[in-house]
Amino acid sequence: MTMRQDDARFTPILGRLRDAALAYPEAVEEFPWGDRVAKVRGKIFVFLNTHEGKLHVTAKLPQSGEAALMLPFAEPTGYNLGKSGWVTARFGPKDRVPEAMLLEWIEESYRAVAPKRALQLLDGAALALGNAGKAAAKKGTPAKKAAAEQGSPAKKAAAKKGSPAKKAAAEKGSPAKEAAAKKGSPAKEAAAKKGSPAKKAVEKESRRSP
Repeated sequence: MTMRQDDARFTPILGRLRDAALAYPEAVEEFPWGDRVAKVRGKIFVFLNTHEGKLHVTAKLPQSGEAALMLPFAEPTGYNLGKSGWVTARFGPKDRVPEAMLLEWIEESYRAVAPKRALQLLDGAALALGNAGKAAAKKGTPAKKAAAEQGSPAKKAAAKKGSPAKKAAAEKGSPAKEAAAKKGSPAKEAAAKKGSPAKKAVEKESRRSP
């Protein structure tokens, strides 16, 4: 389908929706009646087009169809497809396009149309991704694992060396204690040099006695 100049805004959005649709198991792209559609086993599960400057997305919504039709941009699909649960959303050049919701529509529509084998492939892939996520959560990130094994660099260095103040104190002892060990207390040092006053007086009297 030829893109008009005023459709250019929708080109990247349309591309993302198309890529998501074709990522489903056995999905293929075709252009019947000039429309872009995605099929699974020959059955259409989504229409993705631009027309008259608007983006059109059509999907089969057996579960969320009633809620979808309450949205201002949605309506039952024409050609009596609306009676079978098909919903069409239209967005103008200035409208916000809720891509996340449209991706949910595409998945719901795929599940409503795809055969059992394709759904088994889809669910198997989802289960594998879920198991991979659980395994990653158990192991933790590489950085966290390395930190648990090694400890932080600062903590590891501190454990080996001790704090500088503590190491110096262990080697030298406190300044007061070191000085006391070398000199002794002032009173004790004076007593050692001079002797006690009482002892000195006795020695003096002894020398005076005949």
